[in-house]
Amino acid sequence: MVDLAGLYQHPEPAPYPFGPSSVADILDEGLENHPDRLALIDGDRTWTWSDLDDAVAAVATGIAAGEQIWWALGNCAETVIGALATFRAGGIWVGRSAKDPRTELAELEQRIGGIRLIDSVDHLPSGDLARPIIDPGAPALVTFTSGTTGRPKVVVHSQRNLLWPGLLSAELEPPEPGERIGTPLSLMIANILALGPLSALLRSSTTVIMRRTYSAGLAEDIERDAVTRTFLVPTILHDLVEDSAVRPQMLSSLDRVIVGGSGAEPRLLWDFLDRFDVRPTLSYGLSEAPTGIVRESLDDPIGSKRGFALPHVIIEIVAPDDTLTPTGSMGEICVSPATSGRWANTWTPTLGYAGEPDRTADLFRTGRLHTGDLGKLDSDGALSVMGRMSDVIIRGGQNIDPFEIEAQLTALPFVQEALVVGIPDPRLGQQVGALLVMEQGPELPFEVTVAGDLNADSLDFVEMAMTYEEETGIRLTDLPLDRIALVHELPRNAMGKVIRTLPRDFLDPDILP
Repeated sequence: MVDLAGLYQHPEPAPYPFGPSSVADILDEGLENHPDRLALIDGDRTWTWSDLDDAVAAVATGIAAGEQIWWALGNCAETVIGALATFRAGGIWVGRSAKDPRTELAELEQRIGGIRLIDSVDHLPSGDLARPIIDPGAPALVTFTSGTTGRPKVVVHSQRNLLWPGLLSAELEPPEPGERIGTPLSLMIANILALGPLSALLRSSTTVIMRRTYSAGLAEDIERDAVTRTFLVPTILHDLVEDSAVRPQMLSSLDRVIVGGSGAEPRLLWDFLDRFDVRPTLSYGLSEAPTGIVRESLDDPIGSKRGFALPHVIIEIVAPDDTLTPTGSMGEICVSPATSGRWANTWTPTLGYAGEPDRTADLFRTGRLHTGDLGKLDSDGALSVMGRMSDVIIRGGQNIDPFEIEAQLTALPFVQEALVVGIPDPRLGQQVGALLVMEQGPELPFEVTVAGDLNADSLDFVEMAMTYEEETGIRLTDLPLDRIALVHELPRNAMGKVIRTLPRDFLDPDILP
């Protein structure tokens, strides 16, 4: 059993303005008001609200209260049914995406205790256990941080935590008749489960199961099932834009595309809008929230990289001594429940990190949730996210913002993506290294190769960048870059987030010739 000692005791929250108080009751309103409405689509299989409730009830009878269940089935209807059944039975849902879960099971069990792995639809739970009374604020889910900057932390959430993304979206953007919500991102990730199926149910909309992430297959799925609302990462946006087999009409049903996971360049957002006539909306969030807490304003131009706090939270920026910073100053992004308005005091974030009471205490050390991200607030309250605090590079005593350098590198017309990281150095403390993904095409005067034989290509890149100085205003020689590697792709996790720890070894001067 997961070690739940030392979790944070949040003040008693106010009730949500509407909707259920736990995921265990998420189907009740639909059963009463529209039992025959389509609730779930998985290819040729469909479930009405009534059908879905029957399926969930059957599986829930085989799950014991407090039992930890890892539904490692990939994106399928049974993953959704299993999650709902786990919550209804008072079990603990284990959120983890893995290609081969059996190879990771022992490691996960070392961290959180015994886990019941369900990795086949032929072995769904069944039995005769009674439905328990649910405490909405009790631990009900464990998930893992992205691990992009180190060992993933085990994040604990209650059922109540998982409701607000869907409830808030239903109020801010009331669903249109016939709305269908689907995402190709892994439903075994807690944030995606909350943003996709749980939000669809809370919006009384239809959940569409999507399996294919490659551009042509994804476009076919969107067209076939008339998906109207989806959640993607920038990598998928790029592939949809670049794939000539994806015709614009294949995405014509979409009216909302929300992008998270990692930052998307303005050029990509414009290209997607131009090609498919739907504007991607950027979102900022974190596993501890859970999901997005800041959404890009459609009143801002594409690429502004600013966003406003959703109505249930307050965003503040604090200095290293935890005092509030002046407007426009950079510091750590902190989040608190809103204190006024319809959603005042309704939000509770994570209960903390399982088995790590000291890190949990530090996460809430001022009564706020400390995100560990860098940002600044404009005078109108808009947030700009600058990156992780741990990603700041200290070179010879100078603090260097890697994201500022990445922005300048991607402004070059032949650079598709850039990743800038600090590399250990005995003299400077850290050197500055960059991994670059080049735009493919005959206009490049050199061959883009994978890292390993870098010297010649890197020098060709520098020479080419210098020829663009007058056009772009970017002087590569002014950037504090010590090493450059050209690669075919950046390392990413299942959510599409770049894993920033890997390139530090990749660019280490003691490793590369």
